[in-house]
Amino acid sequence: MNLFKEQGVKDYAAAASQIPVIDYGPYFAGEPGALDRLVPQVRHACENVGFFYISGHGVPDEIVDNAFAASRRFHTQLSMDDKLSLRLNDWNIGYLPMNASVQGASTVHKATRPNQNESFFISHDRAPDHPEVVSKVPLRGVNQWPGSLPDIRQPMVTYFKTLGAMCDRMLPAFAAALDMPEDAFAARFAGDGHHNLRFLHYPPQDADEDNLFGQAPHTDNSFMTALARTEVPGLAVRLPSGQWFPPPIIEGTFLINLGNMMRRFSNDRFLSTPHGVLNESGTDRYSIAYFHSPNPNSTIECLPSCVSADNPARYEPTVYRELVLAFYRANYFHQKGHQSSAAEMVEAAE
Repeated sequence: MNLFKEQGVKDYAAAASQIPVIDYGPYFAGEPGALDRLVPQVRHACENVGFFYISGHGVPDEIVDNAFAASRRFHTQLSMDDKLSLRLNDWNIGYLPMNASVQGASTVHKATRPNQNESFFISHDRAPDHPEVVSKVPLRGVNQWPGSLPDIRQPMVTYFKTLGAMCDRMLPAFAAALDMPEDAFAARFAGDGHHNLRFLHYPPQDADEDNLFGQAPHTDNSFMTALARTEVPGLAVRLPSGQWFPPPIIEGTFLINLGNMMRRFSNDRFLSTPHGVLNESGTDRYSIAYFHSPNPNSTIECLPSCVSADNPARYEPTVYRELVLAFYRANYFHQKGHQSSAAEMVEAAE
C-alpha cells in the first residue's frame, strides 16, 4: 500500500473542511474594509493548514484553459529529441525529462527514487540581450521555446504574467496577517522576483511500487505556490494530523500553498505544508504550478513581528539566491554538485 493510502484520512469530509475557500474578490475590487475582513481568514489558513483555495481572483477561465492546452501540445506533440533539445539548463529553465529529479531537499520524506513526471519550466520572458542575461547572472536566464510549436509561447507567457500579478496583489494580506505593514514584502519582490512556471505531465504509474511517486513528498522552496489542476486526481496533502488527504478540485479557484520562504519569514508561525503526487488514475495527469518568490538578491530573515525574547529567530538571514541554488543542487540531477542514490540508479540503468 502506498504512503498516501497507508496514512490517509478516514473522514474525507472533515479533512476537506480544513482547507478554506477564501474570496479575495472584495479586496481586489477595493471595497472599504475588505482587507480587515480578509486578514483573519488568511492568518487562520496559514497558521493551521498552509493551504487554501483562492476565489474571486479575477483570472479569466480562458487564460487557464489556453495554458493547459499549450502544455498538452508541448507534452504530446513534440518528439523526445525536440524536447531534449530544450533540456533544463543551469538556470532551471526548459524541459525536465522523466527520472531526472529527486526530492533531495525534502525534510519530510526520504526520497530514494526519481520523480515520475516530465515538466516544462519557463520564467520571465527576457530577451537575449537583457543585461542580466548577457552578464550570466545566476537565476536570470532566457526561456527556451520549441521552434515547431511557436504558438504555445503566447498563452504560456500570458498565464505567467497573469498569475504573477495575482500573487503580487496577495502580498499585503500576508504581511498584515503577520502583523506587519501592508507593504512589508513589496521591496523584496521588486525588480522581477524569482518566479517560475512549471507545466507538469504525470503519466499513469503503478501505485504499489515502493517509494515511487510522480512527485515525492516535499515542501516547496517558494514564498507561495498557485496550483491549477484538471479533473484527474493525484495530489496529496499532509494535514497537521499527519494524515494524507487528496484535496478536491473546486471550480473557479486556484489552490494556494505556502513555501519554505514564508515559513522562514514567519519564524515557523506560518506552515509550509508537505505534499506530493502519485498518479494511479490510469490516465495522464496535467497540472500547472506557478511559484512566486522574492528577488534573488533579497535577504530572507525572520520578520520583527515574529520574533521576541521568548521566541528568538530560528533562521539566520540568508540571501535568497543561495537558498535557491542549494535547493536546485539537491533536487536536479543536471545541476553541478548534485549527488544522490537516485541519480546513481538512473546512471547505472543507462
